[in-house]
Order: sequence, then C-alpha cells, then structure tokens
Amino acid sequence: MRQLETERKFEIEQGAPLPGLAGLVQVGEAREHRMRAAYVDTPDLLLVRHRMTLRHREGGGDEGWHLKLPHDGSTRLEIHAPLGEGPGRLRVPEGHRAEVARALGDAWPTGAAAALLPAAVLSTHRVEVDLLDDGGVVVAQLCDDTVTALPAGQTWRELEVELVGGDEDLLDAITARLEDQGIQVSDSPSKLSRALGDRPDRAARGEGPTPQDPAADVLHAYLAAQLATILGREDDVRNDVPDAVHKVRVATRRLRSALRTFRRVLRRETTDPLRDELRWLGEMLGGPRDAEVMRERILAGLDGLPERDVRGPVRERVTTELDRRHDEAHRALVAALDSDRHLELTDRLVELLAEPPWRARARKKARRVMPALVAEASALTDREWAAAQTEEDAEQRLHLQHETRKRAKAVRYAWEALAPAFGDDAVAAAARWEQVTESLGGVQDSVVAIGWLRELADLARAAGEETFTYGVLVGRAEEQRVGLVSTAESAFSEAGGSHDQVNGR
Repeated sequence: MRQLETERKFEIEQGAPLPGLAGLVQVGEAREHRMRAAYVDTPDLLLVRHRMTLRHREGGGDEGWHLKLPHDGSTRLEIHAPLGEGPGRLRVPEGHRAEVARALGDAWPTGAAAALLPAAVLSTHRVEVDLLDDGGVVVAQLCDDTVTALPAGQTWRELEVELVGGDEDLLDAITARLEDQGIQVSDSPSKLSRALGDRPDRAARGEGPTPQDPAADVLHAYLAAQLATILGREDDVRNDVPDAVHKVRVATRRLRSALRTFRRVLRRETTDPLRDELRWLGEMLGGPRDAEVMRERILAGLDGLPERDVRGPVRERVTTELDRRHDEAHRALVAALDSDRHLELTDRLVELLAEPPWRARARKKARRVMPALVAEASALTDREWAAAQTEEDAEQRLHLQHETRKRAKAVRYAWEALAPAFGDDAVAAAARWEQVTESLGGVQDSVVAIGWLRELADLARAAGEETFTYGVLVGRAEEQRVGLVSTAESAFSEAGGSHDQVNGR
C-alpha cells in the first residue's frame, strides 16, 4: 500500500498537560497503543542520511513494514507491507528493498554495504486521539508518544500531528496554537534521527567507536559488519560468484568467534545457541569452499612437478572429481540457505543486533574491557601450542596443532574487531596473529590434502590408472607440513605479548 503522509512533530515536556485546541478542532476519544519498531539501515546509515526510514513495527493500528521517502515539505511517501510470519519474518520485503534502491539511484551500494540491518529499536507508548471538524469528520490525528530508544537508551516525549482529511492550512493553524502554548516544532525530522544522534554524521565521515566508548559499541559495530557480509552476499553465494562463499564463511567464523571471545559482555544463554547454529552454517559453507581450495592446491602441486613424474590422467581426474564434489556441496548449501533453519538463524541474528543481550561490563569503556578479554584468548592459545609442541603421539600432535590454529584465529579475529577503535597497534597485533593462522592453516591444509590425494589415488587404482603421481604429491604435502610447523613456531614468537602493546587512545 502506498500513501502520502503529512505530519509534524513537536517537543513536549514529560508530565506536561496536552495543549488545548478549542476553536480549531474537536478532540475525540483517546486510544492507547504500545508499539515496538525496529529501524533498519545500511551499515553506514545511508537511508537516514537521505531522509528515508524503513522499519518493522509491531503493535498499534498499522503493524507492518513501513518505508517513508521524502516527497514535499511536511509530506512523505509511505509504503506499507504486512508483517511476515514464521522463519524469515525479519527479512526486509523485496519490494521495499527495490524502492530504496530506486530512490537512492547511483548512491545505492552493492554487496555487504547494501545489507539492511537494525540501526535502532524504538518502544513507544502512544495515546492517540482523532481531531474532528464541526461536522464530526476526522481531519487529523494527535499522537502523544513516550519513546524509549535503543541502543542509546534515552527516553523522551513528543507530539505528532498527522493530517487525515485536513489540509496544510489546518496543520499550520495547529502548529501556531501549540507554539502559543510553548510547544515547539521538533528539530529532529523523525524519531529515528533523534535516537541516532550524531551517528549518521560520524558514519558519513567514516568514524566509528573509540576506546573511550562503551565496549558494547565496539563489539556491536564488529558484529554488524559480519552480519552485513552474511546477508549482503547471500545472492552471490547462491550464484557461486567467485570468492563469495569464502567471504561469507569467514564472516560466519568471525561472528561465531566474537560471541565466544567476548562472551563476558554478553548473556550466554542467548549467544551460545547462536554459536551452535553458526557452526552449522559454517560447515555448509565449508563443503564447496574446501573443494575449491583443494582443487587449486593439488593442481598447483601438479604444475610444480617435473613432466616425467606426472603419469596418467591425473589432472583430468582431480579436476573432474573435485568439480563434482564442489557442485554437490554447493547444491546442498543452496538448499540450506532456502531452509527454515537458515531463515530462523538470520532472524535471530537480526534480533541479536536489534537488542543485544549485554551484561553489565558491556557499558564500561572498551579500553578497560576488551584488550583483557583478548589477552585471555591469547593465553589459552599459548597453552594449546605448548601442549602440541611436547606431544609425542603424532596423531594427537596434529589434533593439538589444529586446535591451536582455531584458537589463534579467534585471537586474530578479536584484534581485528578492536582495530577500528584501537588503531595501528591492534592492526599490527592482528597482522602478527594472521601469520600464525596462515602457517598453521597451511599445516592443516597439507593434512587435508594428503587425505584427499589418497582418496583420489584409490579411485584411480579402481579405474586401472597409474597412482605414482599421487604418491609423489603426498610426499611433497608432508614436506610442506613439516616446514610450515617451523614457520608457525617463529610466528608464535612474534605474536606473543601482543596484548601488552595495545593501548586505548
């Protein structure tokens, strides 16, 4: 449904009586509503900076998705869509997304930058009355709203007058009457603008939270960035656009890792079940991605062999088999993205951003909370690595190295989460831990490649093909694994003590 909306908002003190409008209009019976509206925007608040609002409202007489676009003066174009039901109900309707893209034109971004995520949640206690002319016809509505906004947590009261059958002259007359009684037109064009404060201007300048801001602000910005990638690149994943699966898989891992590393600032009864579901999504993304990585790795290994060591149709078998595995895994991934399980997961992630389950320490300054949590994760990684280094059983040593890699990734991702706020020191710490994860990742890739090569050799043997080349490749992968363990030792020495080098500015 599309309609033009003409309204004005006014400032009014808490506890102040409603203004008198005698002689202008008659006042009807009061109706009371309690509403919750989740406003969504791009990560850099592009909509509100272009005087647009898009919200999902529950409660009141007009539940649904509302998109408001600038039109003329006090008038805006409002486009309604009904609330969704079941899994996926918090996804922005495609029609609304298309309207936003059309309105922004060339300013509309692509990929993660175009993801629409919760920007604020407003809970409103509304007392609504009809304003009638002398014949009893409704010409406007007066809404007395008490608003509580998250994430800022501020509360205010405002009046809103919306024309129903009246004209701008009536709205001007009501405005003059209210101003005579000390009630001024609001400086904020919308509730959302008031709730966001200077965030849109800061977003336009590329400014984010600082170490002096609450830990909640720093972590929320990071979680939002990962969810933007997951949602914003979903179509690319479906279409198997190059690198899309990889980027979404990494974002899924980062999101899951952050919920673990910074669990002391979040209520785990909410975040732990989410981590379980993110693990499932990561596994589904891993199928086609692992096939891609192994195909590239094994073919690169073949390119590095002398021609005399490549015996039989090795390249053809590797390409055919791993392409087949990739295609099967990608079909399974698309089916997972279409499933109620995935839709429910994305709904829960949207709710996580809309109303995060913060614990008390989340309100403390980031510099007092977050580096210490990263230090804890770093210490756990050091202990895991020490255990791997002293383990005598080869199988168990490989397992501990793999566990160390996962913990090291958590430390790397944690420093990346802090980097926008904490600056160069955190960036450098993340880079040092990236060296650890890359070297240990190479160790794990070598182990996985050996397993895949042995499977391919079995298939070749069953087809009557020569398997010599597979054995050569296995030997080279084992050599690479041993060398990368030594590289990891050096990288660990460089990364140690990173938390002592990061100071909140």
